[in-house]
Amino acid sequence: MTHGLTSVTARLVYSGESGGLNEATSDILAAAVEFHENNAADKGDYLIGEKIDINGNGTPLRYMDKPSRDGKSKDSWYSGIGSVDVHYSSGPANHFFYLLSEGSGAKTVNGVSYDSPTADGLPVTGIGRDKAALIWFKALTTKFTSTTNYAGARTGTLAVAGELYGTSSAEYKAVQDAWAASRSAPAPAAAAAAPPSRTPRPSPSPTPAPRSPRTSPSPAAPATPPPPSVSPSTSATPGAATSSSTWSAPTAPPTG
Repeated sequence: MTHGLTSVTARLVYSGESGGLNEATSDILAAAVEFHENNAADKGDYLIGEKIDINGNGTPLRYMDKPSRDGKSKDSWYSGIGSVDVHYSSGPANHFFYLLSEGSGAKTVNGVSYDSPTADGLPVTGIGRDKAALIWFKALTTKFTSTTNYAGARTGTLAVAGELYGTSSAEYKAVQDAWAASRSAPAPAAAAAAPPSRTPRPSPSPTPAPRSPRTSPSPAAPATPPPPSVSPSTSATPGAATSSSTWSAPTAPPTG
């Protein structure tokens, strides 16, 4: 079901970094639906495929709090992650969503214990899964394109957080911190640089350019005014269209 949503919105290409984001989107929205439904027989959790016992030992297919627990998924972004199978390169986005929802460190949710690390060693304070899901959903439907990579996902989710809550909000800072904690890709214009620090340095004050002495302009000869002319007047009433996206959970959780 969630793959179907992606296929009619951002249409993320199912390979490279966009493929990892495609796969993560299915995990993220499936988890959001599961928590929203609050089914007593299958409480919401941050485990993927825990009911199908695909490993034959009762362990889930994937873990969102620490994706590497499955032995193959990646906790953090790095420059070669686009060459990894999309099911495992989904790890940093899943990790981002968990951190944005719940924060870092040890925690128990619906009887399941989690302990989410951070790549930069700094704590993350979560904003709750409803806000986290709304940010991801709106980024998917209004910011992501078919070729969005991790850098673009960071940019898109920050843009949405700014639109929804303001760039000085706790929600905006949490998005920044959650990406830093999962070693988000740097901004597209600086793809070769290291991920940004969580404590930005103040920008130095610019040094003003030296002033040039003013010179008095030479008086200009009076110009002969042109003959009067009549121009038709026109007016236009500008119109504007706006659109918005809202998170609306499906009525039943996905099975995959």
